[in-house]
Amino acid sequence: MEKIITQLLAITSKDAQEITALSTQLGYENEIENLLVRIQEIVNSKNDCVFVAKLDGNIVGWIHGFRAVRIESPVFAEIGGLVVDRQWQKQNIGKSLIEAVKEWSNSLGIAKIRVRCNIVRTESHKFYENVGFSQNK
Repeated sequence: MEKIITQLLAITSKDAQEITALSTQLGYENEIENLLVRIQEIVNSKNDCVFVAKLDGNIVGWIHGFRAVRIESPVFAEIGGLVVDRQWQKQNIGKSLIEAVKEWSNSLGIAKIRVRCNIVRTESHKFYENVGFSQNK
């Protein structure tokens, strides 16, 4: 089974259906039409990126990264969302998606990447620590 990580440069209705299904696994219910519009806006933005992981042509994971500008700190990239299908977790797919965002941010001259994670997502905290993030707050 071939794993492919690719930047999403255009969104199809099939992509939107698969991304919606994955988002539901995180507890985020979406109307496909609304999600399609939001993703297209993100895809068209120079300050955002979306990468997907595909296995046999089907999306099994996605990540959204964006360039963040704050008054109090230097520019950084932030992971806005990351999900890997439950049946494909622990296969380095999430790590590969994070690497794609790192490459994207480096291409913009941004070295620092941050992620926010809900305190109740303890498994996510462990995952992020295992791929090199450290907890700040």
